[in-house]
Amino acid sequence: MKSRTFNVPVDSTVEFAELLAEYNLEGVIIGTDEEDELLVKVDYEPEENSQAILELIEHLEGEGSEHAEVEDDE
Repeated sequence: MKSRTFNVPVDSTVEFAELLAEYNLEGVIIGTDEEDELLVKVDYEPEENSQAILELIEHLEGEGSEHAEVEDDE
């Protein structure tokens, strides 16, 4: 299992949550960053969910947010 932490702008939380639900992923809010974006940790199986993770990244990049990767948990 791997983990990725996303910086989610507050005004994009609903859309981000809908995407998580669409891909049957769960996210845990672990804090905020300097820009008051939510830090959402998502655990996933790379073999099953890599495309979903890429789409989450693309969605946030389209919102003008920077996404951050944390060390992967194996």
